Amino acid sequence: MFIPITKDSYLVAERIHSVIPEEFLQFRKIKKIFQENDVLAQLEKKPIKGGIKLIDITYGKSVETVIFMDSGHMVLTSVNANKIIDKVKKGRRNEL
Repeated sequence: MFIPITKDSYLVAERIHSVIPEEFLQFRKIKKIFQENDVLAQLEKKPIKGGIKLIDITYGKSVETVIFMDSGHMVLTSVNANKIIDKVKKGRRNEL
């Protein structure tokens, strides 16, 4: 079932692997890697098998949550993690 994340962005609830809020240490590490390093230049030097595809749906706002999909996609969003988790739970129970 598709769940609305932002006004024009939807994700399949069953395909969401994990939701990481801004407060978690892993979130800070991921953000630091992408801010400090030229990730594209690094990927050209050392290709990653089955690499991560980054999708940014923040629309220019600050990133509050990172969503990992089972397909290897990493989605950056400005929506609070608790709201996303509630939507995912409802979507998996077909309550939306």
